[in-house]
Amino acid sequence: MAQNVFITPDIKGFLNDNAYNARSEALGKNTITLDGIKTAFENPAVLSSSNEKLSLGFNYDKGHYMYPKSYYITGGVSYRINDRIVVGFDTRHWIDPEPYWRTIIGSQAFSTDKNTFNANSIMVAGKIIEGLHVGASVHFMNQKEIDNNETASQTLASTGVVYDRAVNWIKNEKFQNQKIRGAVSLFNTLMKGSYTERANDSVFGFRDIPIILRIGTSYSFSHPINLEFAKNSKLLKDAPQKLDVSLHLQYSNWLASDDHIFTSSENHTMVGVGVEGTALNTLALRLGYFTETRGTDVDPGEIAVTKNRRKAFTWGLGFILPVHKWSNNGIPFETRLDILAKGLPDVLNENRTERVHPDFTDDKLQLSIGLQLNLKSNTPKNPEQLNP
Repeated sequence: MAQNVFITPDIKGFLNDNAYNARSEALGKNTITLDGIKTAFENPAVLSSSNEKLSLGFNYDKGHYMYPKSYYITGGVSYRINDRIVVGFDTRHWIDPEPYWRTIIGSQAFSTDKNTFNANSIMVAGKIIEGLHVGASVHFMNQKEIDNNETASQTLASTGVVYDRAVNWIKNEKFQNQKIRGAVSLFNTLMKGSYTERANDSVFGFRDIPIILRIGTSYSFSHPINLEFAKNSKLLKDAPQKLDVSLHLQYSNWLASDDHIFTSSENHTMVGVGVEGTALNTLALRLGYFTETRGTDVDPGEIAVTKNRRKAFTWGLGFILPVHKWSNNGIPFETRLDILAKGLPDVLNENRTERVHPDFTDDKLQLSIGLQLNLKSNTPKNPEQLNP
């Protein structure tokens, strides 16, 4: 009888199954062109391209096709030291509190009551010249795959670049503040190839560490609108009468290393597109789509129940709340709330996964909620800089 096999990314998708950001998930998994601490793990340069003096970010995400009770959680803080330098800290975790699966290390299976993957990152970013920002980060990562015992750890580095430029592609005076952004980042910049997992002193195995290249671009503009209800609203009367639109495109690819043991880098090529419209600098609607290649090679006698491509249409809402204005600076933060509630990406052959376990399905809800609190800097924002 053929054995059903789930083919998943290395480190159980900790690095690419989820963007850890409701806004990015809604925009077709675009991350590296979005400002702020919540996307700095993917591109540390975006810390510098925003103008917050202090920023706090949080995100919770629930929904996985083969780890049904698992969830993702992240938190971070960034602080602008001066006009050029920003530092940040990010912590993110994938937690499976009641695993359906046993942990496999060194071809041996171990029962576990909990499974976690963790990453704590220290980041620094700075402005080199007008419009050009660079960043670097160090990630301290560990895995606890057998109850609460550490089975592996590694220290990795990432780098990124952002470049902003004003353009005038649409020759119409109503299309204002037209800007383009280019961004590149490299996760695992030092290209470490593999690491060791240990169940105990005598049982160990090896896994590859992904090297992930991301290239992205975005284009944005503002267009005036005239909403009478907003002018008559106590909360919205001071909101700018404009519609901000941004288009995002991102390409991600796992690079090969001579130190890699397996061939995962032959897959996991992703393209994502997204569009965001924000009215009155208050309410945002986001739409997107992404597609990513996945492996299907199995041994004789095995059948892959995961497809050769993971894909999804995505959407979400965002709210930008000027609480600092509404409270007369009693609460000094601008508050951003992001919400995503949609079906999981299509990746499973449902006819086969239902035979393994009825809970293994991508026909379920993915819920992601993000919160960001921004204390604005006194430094005026460069007019040629994006406001993504």
